[in-house]
Amino acid sequence: LPDLADTIIELDRRFGSGAVDIIGHSLGARGVVLALAEVANRHPDIRLGHVVLLAPDVDFGIFGRILPRIAPIAGSITVYATTGDRPLALSAQLHGYPRLGEAGNDVSGLTGVEVIDLSDLPSEGPTGHLYHIYSPTVGADLRQLLHEAKPAAARSGIVAKGENLWSLKPAQKD
Repeated sequence: LPDLADTIIELDRRFGSGAVDIIGHSLGARGVVLALAEVANRHPDIRLGHVVLLAPDVDFGIFGRILPRIAPIAGSITVYATTGDRPLALSAQLHGYPRLGEAGNDVSGLTGVEVIDLSDLPSEGPTGHLYHIYSPTVGADLRQLLHEAKPAAARSGIVAKGENLWSLKPAQKD
């Protein structure tokens, strides 16, 4: 993880404050979260762009404890979660604790994080774990976030479910 932290710091140095977006998927999201904590400890003044965690296989409680360290260095933090992710359900069973990428957790305490619940979307892949690849709706939402810098409240197809919880709805057929 120190190597990933070094890479993030170097990217920020090369491209400038706020220009570096960080995306992590599944177990990679765990590495990203821990690396960001390291970055924040070493360079608390660094400012990254968007941090996106897709199907994060991260202990929900541990993320909540690390969040206050990483939130100040991120322009935004977005977590995509769903109920239909079979590998995360297995991970939760093996670890004995809920995973951040599982929908249904009480996310109200995750201050500064936008949680996007994908449970209303049709499962487009065999495991429900690679929705960012299989779902055009998720891809369109990611484009609005990363390319247009729109917060959840301004993105199309999203309905508020709580202060920081949103539901992504299937695209309407014409």
